[in-house]
Amino acid sequence: MAKNRQKVTVSDIAKRAGVSTATVSNTMNGTGRVSEMTRVKVKQAMEELGFVRDYTAAKLRTGRSRLVGVLVQDIANPFYGEFSASFEAALSNEGYLPIIANIGEDKERQSTLLAEVIAHGVAGIIVSPSANTEVDDLERTFAHEIPVVTFVREIENADFDFVGVDDYRCGELAAKQFLRDAHSQFAVIGGLESSSTGRLRVKGFVDTLHKADIPDHSIVVKQGPQSRNFGREAAVELSETEAPFTAVFCHNDIVAMGATAGFLSRGRVIGEDLSLIGCDNLPEANIWNPPLTSVETYSRSVGKIAAELIISRINGDTGKHRTVRLEPKLIERQSTFAFAG
Repeated sequence: MAKNRQKVTVSDIAKRAGVSTATVSNTMNGTGRVSEMTRVKVKQAMEELGFVRDYTAAKLRTGRSRLVGVLVQDIANPFYGEFSASFEAALSNEGYLPIIANIGEDKERQSTLLAEVIAHGVAGIIVSPSANTEVDDLERTFAHEIPVVTFVREIENADFDFVGVDDYRCGELAAKQFLRDAHSQFAVIGGLESSSTGRLRVKGFVDTLHKADIPDHSIVVKQGPQSRNFGREAAVELSETEAPFTAVFCHNDIVAMGATAGFLSRGRVIGEDLSLIGCDNLPEANIWNPPLTSVETYSRSVGKIAAELIISRINGDTGKHRTVRLEPKLIERQSTFAFAG
C-alpha cells in the first residue's frame, strides 16, 4: 500500500525556491512586488514539489476568491481557444484560475451557468453574451457585487468594461478590398443580427459599398448562426439564386470554411470566379484550400486585455467603465482575386 504523501507547505516551497514565505504568498496571490525571475523560481518549485493549491482554503484565509468565471458561445471555435489560452496565462500570472463554461446562444443556459459560477464563489466574471442579451439578464451579478467584463459582443447601455475588435471596421475593410479588386456584385453571409458582431460587421460592409455608389440590388445579405453548417447552407442557397455575385464576405472564418464547401458543391471556384473573405484570421485560415483572406481580430490580445481589466476590477478599481476596441487588419491570401483592369 502506497504511503500517504506529506502535504506540501508554503515553507517547503520557499525553501526549495530560496525565497521567503512572504514572497511565495505574494506570488500565489498576485500581490506585492515580485520580479518575473522570482515568480518563475517559485512556480518551478511548486511544480517540482507537486504542490496543488486548495482554493477553498485560500479563500477562507484571505477572504478573496482566486476563481474567475468565463462564459463563451462555443469553446470549439478556435477563436475562443486562442482567447482562452491567452486569458488563462494572464490570470495565472496574477494567481487566478478561470472556470470556463459554454453558453451557446441560449439566454436561459447563460442565466443558469451565470448562477453556477457565482455559486462557486468567483471573484469576477468575463462573458461574451448570448444573442439578445440585455443589461437586466446579468442583474444577479449586481446583487453579489461581482465585477463583470464583456468581450467580443457588447451589451447596449451596459456599465461594464468591454474589449473586442471594431466590428464595423471589419466589414469596411472587407468591402474596400473587394472594391479595390473591381468587384461590383456582392453577398454577405453574416452572423446573427441580434448580436453586436453580426449587426456591425454587416453594417460596416454594406455602408462602405453604398458610399461607393453600389446599389442595394447588387448586395445580397443572409444572416444566421456563426457555424460551418450555416455557412455551407447559405452558400448553397445563394448559388441557387440568380444573383450574379462574385465577392462574398463571411461573418467569421468558421462560416467562410463552411461556405467554401457549399460553393464548391455548386461549381464555384474560390479565388478564381469567386472571392471570399472571412473574419478572425484563425490559424487554419493560412492552410485552408485555397488559403483564406481574413480580417485579423486579435483573439489573444482580447484575452490578455480582458484578464487585465477583470483583475483591475477585482483589486478594487471603481473608475468609469472602459471600452477597448482593437483596430482590425485585413490579411490577403489566395481566396480573393482582382478583375483585370
